Formats: sequence, C-alpha cells, structure tokens
Amino acid sequence: MVPLPFTQCLIVMVKDPGVDVYVPAMYVLLDSKQQDVYWNALNYVIIQTGRLLEPATVTCDFERGLMNAVTDQFPLVKIVGCLFHWKQAPRRKMIELRIPQDQIASALTPGVLDILTIIPVDQIADKMQSYGADLWNAESMTAAGVDLQNRTNNPLESYNRAFGDRFSVKYPSLLSFVETAKEESRRFVQLIDEVKQNRRDPPRHAQSVEPRVPNDFDQFE
Repeated sequence: MVPLPFTQCLIVMVKDPGVDVYVPAMYVLLDSKQQDVYWNALNYVIIQTGRLLEPATVTCDFERGLMNAVTDQFPLVKIVGCLFHWKQAPRRKMIELRIPQDQIASALTPGVLDILTIIPVDQIADKMQSYGADLWNAESMTAAGVDLQNRTNNPLESYNRAFGDRFSVKYPSLLSFVETAKEESRRFVQLIDEVKQNRRDPPRHAQSVEPRVPNDFDQFE
C-alpha cells in the first residue's frame, strides 16, 4: 500500500526496552528492491539519527540485497532472520505445485518442514536439491552469521499488515500516505505514554525460539 511510483515502504522499527514496545520510527518509500536502494535508505536513516545509530541486532526479510546493505552499513550487527518470512518461499512453491491446503498447513507446522533449514545441505536427499537449497536451507546462513529465529508473531510483520489495513486503496496518494504515517506516530506516542503510566500493558509479542535439529537425527537412516 504505497503511492506510485514507489513500489514498497521500508518501515524501520526499534524496540523501546523501557516499555517493551516496538515502535515504527521511520517510513522510507522505495522504488525498487536493489541493494543500492536499500543502502541509500539505511544511509538516510543513519544521517537522520545523527550518526548515532548502532544496532546490536537487526531483524529483516530474507532478501539478499537488504541483508548485504545492513551488514555494509553496520559491520558489527547481528542479523536475525525471521522464520515467518522464510516459510513464505516453500508455501508459495507448494501452492504452485497444487498441493492441498491441509497438507501445506501440516508441512508448515513447527517442527516439520522448518527442520530442513538447519540440517546441513549435504545430508539432505538428492530429490530435495531439485527445488534449489539456496531458497530454503538456512544452514549456510547460520554459517555466514545469520541467526534464524522463530518469530511467527514478529512485531514488524504484524505491524506491516496493520499499517497496510489503514488504507482503503492499493495505491494511496502521497498526501494520504504521509497523513496516515503521522497518525500512526501520534498513536504510538500515546501508547508509550499509557504504558509508562501503567494505564495499559505493552502489546504482547512472541518470544524468540531457535529451531534445533532433533536429537534422533543422527540415528535416522
């Protein structure tokens, strides 16, 4: 839900540890998903924060261009992959193959298909390789320093949907987009104030859970 000619909005969220609330800090309209575009967007964010932004971790989509831009701008950062986003690739492939919805739901149940993300590629049957292990196997990402975690209730993913629902049309005007972003900012200022004054609890969000290879994997033949 972005105004033309833009193709997407990069929402930069930060966590306020004092109130345990994830806050959308910036909305950056982008015209492509190229690495240099992400790099420039992050550079803009760094400049607007007085070059004081030094995140310890960054959670983002599994987009190589975005991850490269993040590590280039923040060399010491730890990228945390979101398992929710990872599951979108095999889900789309299963739909393309016309696999029944109940079987897709079963395959995406925690502890089933997602276990393949942390099993070394050379230990997976050849038939699985035909889909292209680089699309779904995160074992190599782990070796490269990408930390895959189970955040199916990822605050950013949840907010992306909520923010998109604020618009009644697919391509809102630029003015409508800006006004909606302003309204969201005021809403979060009020939310933080209410949490600080104990008038409400912070929104709930799932705890991070790292997927692990089952104990009996080595005995499997």
